[in-house]
Amino acid sequence: MNNVKAIFLDMDGTILHENNKASNYTKEVVDELREKGFKVFLATGRSYSEIHQLVPEGFKVDGIISSNGTTGEIEDQNLFKHSLSLEQVKKIVKLAQQQHIYYEVFPFGAQRIVLKEDYQWMRDMITGETPPNNVSHSEWTSRLDAMKDKIDWRDELPDLDYSKIYLFNPNLDKITTFRDELIQNKVLLSISVSNSSRYNAETMAYNTDKGTGIKEMIEHFGIQQEETLVIGDSDNDRAMFDFGHYTVAMKNARQEIKDITDEVTEETNEEDGAAKYLKSRLLDK
Repeated sequence: MNNVKAIFLDMDGTILHENNKASNYTKEVVDELREKGFKVFLATGRSYSEIHQLVPEGFKVDGIISSNGTTGEIEDQNLFKHSLSLEQVKKIVKLAQQQHIYYEVFPFGAQRIVLKEDYQWMRDMITGETPPNNVSHSEWTSRLDAMKDKIDWRDELPDLDYSKIYLFNPNLDKITTFRDELIQNKVLLSISVSNSSRYNAETMAYNTDKGTGIKEMIEHFGIQQEETLVIGDSDNDRAMFDFGHYTVAMKNARQEIKDITDEVTEETNEEDGAAKYLKSRLLDK
């Protein structure tokens, strides 16, 4: 691990706690890593516009890969962007409507959009402070927050460039079937399909994921693949684990995720396991 130059961190389930916030301790470790010459990046399914709400004031990294590899930013300057077209978005939204799959459409640089005609059944689905079934508290809270004041309700979808579509249903069988249908038709729809929990699906531009985002980012910085270390916890991190040289899963990850990585952190995201791992492996020498 002496050759590590670039560290890529997932957010949800990795550096974020259940309250959807990263800790000051994580910020301090990231600051120290960067002072020591390491490049630190975020690689998240979250949209770029919402990341600042999730980290402590003054939290800085060398670059951000957001929306599962759709876009890459360095100091608020765009490095790459891979878009879904309006036609693609309309097709997927129509499929979601037909099966009552909750959806949020993310344009680049703008608030997420949902059609007004779907407000009532989506509102009925997302009710109550306690998550149904085994839905995580953080994912449920994010939906409650979105329904409260983070969605731009429109009569129709505007002709914009879109980064991703987030899709959700608290019925595991229903969302699993829907996600499998998207995967089976990804070539026809010209999309990539991922998920950050068992209860969601996310669609991006074709052949776009966290792995492709990392590749584009390190090429910009002149960093080699064998100099990368990646930490994550969920299915949408699989592409990141496929590309990264040193791969680490969180203690709170499901076993099938742990099985595909080199190491597992000793502590969970709630215990700042990612930051503590990096401190012990790269700083406390």
